[in-house]
Amino acid sequence: MKKNNVLYPLLGLRIHLNRCLPMKLMILLIFVFSIPAFSAAYSQEGSVSFSAENMRVEEIIKHVRNISGYKFLFNHEELRSVGTKSVKFANTPIRDVMNEVLRGTNLTYRLEKDVIVIYPMVVTTRDSVQKSVTVKGVVKDIKGTTLPGVTVLLKGTTIGVTTDEGGRFSLTIPESPNAEFLFSFVGMIPQTILYRNMPKGDWTVVMKEEVMEVDEVVVTGLLTRKKSGFAGTTTMITKQELAKVSTGNIFTTISAIDAGFKINENNLDGSNPNVLPDFTIRGKGSFQNGSTAPIFILDGFEVSAQKVFDMDVNRIESITLLKDASATILYGSRASNGVIVIETTAPQAGKLRVTYDFKPTIGVIDLTDYDLMNAREKLQYEKEAGLYEYEGSVGYEENNRREQAKLDEQYYTKYKNIVEGVNTYWLSQPVESSFSHAHSIFVEGGADNVRYGIDASYNQNKGVMKESGRDRLGLGFTLIYRIKDKVTIRNYMSYAHTNAYDSPYGSFSTYATLNPYERIYDENGELIAKLSDGTTNPLYDAFLPNRSFSKMQEFTEQLSVDWFIHDGLRLKGQISIVKGESSGENYKSPFSAEFLNTVYNSEIRMQEYLPISKRGYLSMTDGSSLGYNGNITLNYNTLFGEKHILYAGIGCEVKQDDSNSHGFTVTGFPDDRYSDPAFAIQFKENSRATSNESKSRSIGFFANGNYIFDDRYFADVSVRIDGSSKFGVDKRFAPFWSVGAGWNVHNEKFFKTTKVSMLKLRYSYGVTGNQEFSAYQAQTMFQFNTDRLYNSSVTAELMGYGNPNLEWQNQYQSNFGVDFGYAKDRIRVQFNYYLKKTQGLLTTITVAPSLGFPSDKYTANLGEIQNKGLEVNLNAVIIRDMEKEFEWSVMLQVANNKNKIGKISTALKTVNDENNRNAQVPGAVYEEGESMSAIKAVRSLGIDPTTGKELFVKKNGELTYTWDAEDKVICGDTEPKVFGNFGTNLYWRGWNLNLVFKYNLGADYYNATLAQRVEGADPAKNADRRVLKDRWKESGQHALYKNIKDYKTTYISSRFVQKDNTVQLSTLSLSYEVNKVWISRFGMNTLRLSFYMNDVFRASSVKNERGIDYPFQRSFVFGLNVSF
Repeated sequence: MKKNNVLYPLLGLRIHLNRCLPMKLMILLIFVFSIPAFSAAYSQEGSVSFSAENMRVEEIIKHVRNISGYKFLFNHEELRSVGTKSVKFANTPIRDVMNEVLRGTNLTYRLEKDVIVIYPMVVTTRDSVQKSVTVKGVVKDIKGTTLPGVTVLLKGTTIGVTTDEGGRFSLTIPESPNAEFLFSFVGMIPQTILYRNMPKGDWTVVMKEEVMEVDEVVVTGLLTRKKSGFAGTTTMITKQELAKVSTGNIFTTISAIDAGFKINENNLDGSNPNVLPDFTIRGKGSFQNGSTAPIFILDGFEVSAQKVFDMDVNRIESITLLKDASATILYGSRASNGVIVIETTAPQAGKLRVTYDFKPTIGVIDLTDYDLMNAREKLQYEKEAGLYEYEGSVGYEENNRREQAKLDEQYYTKYKNIVEGVNTYWLSQPVESSFSHAHSIFVEGGADNVRYGIDASYNQNKGVMKESGRDRLGLGFTLIYRIKDKVTIRNYMSYAHTNAYDSPYGSFSTYATLNPYERIYDENGELIAKLSDGTTNPLYDAFLPNRSFSKMQEFTEQLSVDWFIHDGLRLKGQISIVKGESSGENYKSPFSAEFLNTVYNSEIRMQEYLPISKRGYLSMTDGSSLGYNGNITLNYNTLFGEKHILYAGIGCEVKQDDSNSHGFTVTGFPDDRYSDPAFAIQFKENSRATSNESKSRSIGFFANGNYIFDDRYFADVSVRIDGSSKFGVDKRFAPFWSVGAGWNVHNEKFFKTTKVSMLKLRYSYGVTGNQEFSAYQAQTMFQFNTDRLYNSSVTAELMGYGNPNLEWQNQYQSNFGVDFGYAKDRIRVQFNYYLKKTQGLLTTITVAPSLGFPSDKYTANLGEIQNKGLEVNLNAVIIRDMEKEFEWSVMLQVANNKNKIGKISTALKTVNDENNRNAQVPGAVYEEGESMSAIKAVRSLGIDPTTGKELFVKKNGELTYTWDAEDKVICGDTEPKVFGNFGTNLYWRGWNLNLVFKYNLGADYYNATLAQRVEGADPAKNADRRVLKDRWKESGQHALYKNIKDYKTTYISSRFVQKDNTVQLSTLSLSYEVNKVWISRFGMNTLRLSFYMNDVFRASSVKNERGIDYPFQRSFVFGLNVSF
């Protein structure tokens, strides 16, 4: 097969990569970067070069911060009182710069690692006449974290000190009961304490947070921008916020913090630990199999959702959700569904520190939505349904009596079981309460120029279906090397291993249909293979050596080099190599009840096994993948004219992904002791060994510019050009771009006197794309058939016809946003309205048969989808009393999204016609002008009280008892009118209680439980209890559901479309941060105890069975986090 490579003509060379390269490279990198780690650590402070004329000292300090890489702590008011200065530096050490800038002022500084603390000069004096006393203590914030660098000053004097790294202070003063102490620290409200009001002994001073003009930044994974001058829509989640709600599943945690990250409930797979949840950001932008999930960027590199799902949450430092074009544009062709940027915790310099986290979890099955009949009720239902009434034929009275006698015998046999106490609750058989446990440890330390970190984690996640679960093991090593504060080299190597195993008890849905009057064991205590009605007993198979599992392992090598070239100019390069391997097996014993055949010999029921060649099977798969990802960015930022800030960046990204897989299924095993494929007799009927291979390459060039004037007005422009081998040879490259602008109204002079602390207006518009599709969709492909020979030669079958003009999907996005803060941001509101229109959607099209290939094998750009909606986030601090260490805050998030199909292909219209003909389950609706989440059904007036039959309404308004697919109309939409979160957070002296509720209002839901398990129930199987009380039984009865003796198929009807309004307490967490003074005596730095619950309760207007193939569960998670 010919494969096009977008890089070959661009770079002019072909690169052959040996499979051993990743391992060789990892060994080389270990050797290279380990040399300085074991050398004597030597820290050399950086130098800067710049000049300024009559510039305010505050602006000079900010500029030094931007170009030096140092972090600064200072009080803005203290710097503003200094005035202006003119300075000029050429490759000047940072200490000399600070000495010169602060010369002649009443300020001094202290350099601690990469942090410069600026504070007022304090001079210790002595009073030799008056008696002296020593005041000692510790200063901390409301959360119990000690504060280094706090200025402690005796008011009215120049006597003072600053707290050390542990927040401790000791100050000798002249004894006086009226002495007053002033505690001040950047970001905290200054606090005055009277000496006589404090107890004897060591003091504990708690400082409360002050809303300061801190320059927050937005991390996009490729570039970093100042948040106040950024027009994009983002959500930043910190490590502390994750700790409040995290139950181990990172996706549910994100959804609990930002409702815009919407997880669609999976009613089939429930809480299956081996199934990824389905999630979207701002609606779906693809048809059928197109990806609608956002991409994930981990430390600058794209990773799969599966990797994020399996990663250790404790490694995460922050998560940033990028939602609109201005925020995601740097990812161009991959950004239409949103981008989630994850930054992991970097090791800190200093003494060796160890952090250990332990989370034991108890999983309890949730069967509250199941209401099945017991044994007596089920038998009564069968009798009322006429299951034991033989209609017979006139003239065959003897045969009628004989057949009726058989039915009577069946009835009394079941009745006898009930009298003997048989009432099997089958739902409890395949499930159990589970115990899981997760461990993670992080070791860090090093000097200023060499830092290291070692992380290890193990998570054993047991499911509530017996013997199901997922085990994850992770190991990683980080090494950071700094060269003269100019170059930072970071290397991270990791290994991850995952075992996923399915329950041998089969699908949970099987147990929901088994009759409660059936016995599990026979009179000898042996498991019954086949029940009385011929149904397989699923418990019989559960005790056979069946197995279904998969294994995955991944090796990752990441290297980044960050060079602070000169005066705001920064060059960063990154490269990642990921090697993955996977395997899986699915084995069914030849003694499984599945291979038992029930036969009758002289009316005697017997069970015989099928021939050996058809008994037992084994499916095996294996695969491997190799991915390369590299990018390089050049960034420049500068401050000029005191009011002008310019950010500019350019970059390039290259990516290649290779994967292959193999598989086969064999059958015919003589004994379950020999399950190796070598013991199989043959390949499974109509199957053979399979092999798949995929390779894709892409390259992108991007540039970004951001201008801020006086921190009031800002604008940004971004452009990216992407090329990919996935598209047609004539359409390999495509441009993507965005523009944005905004106004910080709160920084205007006329707003300074108001209580509005923030009022930011912003707008963005841009074009992004999506390339999450098959690697070869634009190429002509053939499948070779070894079982179809022609003239002794292998034949080939056309799999897909190439389209050289197949191009990128384009999504045009606009977003208008308002950020509002009141009373020093005690109240914060964010509003966003967005409009997304996707054009050129990839879809199969119908072509003329005369072309000689199947009509559904040609892909073209023929589709349009529009999504629009709004998001409103409100956060408010109701009470904040720092002296009592108490805070109460609330939050409310409101969102909605509406989608509409603009254009579809003829092939999709054919799919829509097929879905429309479906009589039992509503299919996807692909109709121009309609929503993709619409529900089509035939309108119904309900059950006729006279006949017990359903009365339908045709399209022309006529009434009929006959169901016709042509009468289907739109009867609802599964997309809610509004959805979101609301919750509250309480903090008191180290205790923290957090509640998060989720709600969906105004959605429509097709209740399949009513259609299939109540009205459409099979009397031979167990069903919902409503089948007894709500079915029509006699003339004149007003009933919700048709005649109880009507076994005919229940068709799609508007009667089963119900309003779905749901509220649930999705997360409850309680934690306690133990006082550091108490635990320090045991050598601990921090100790945090926590408890979490998920899905605490759920209230819904729809009563349906949830967790069909795998049940839902409630999790009770305990937590212990300690650091030394």
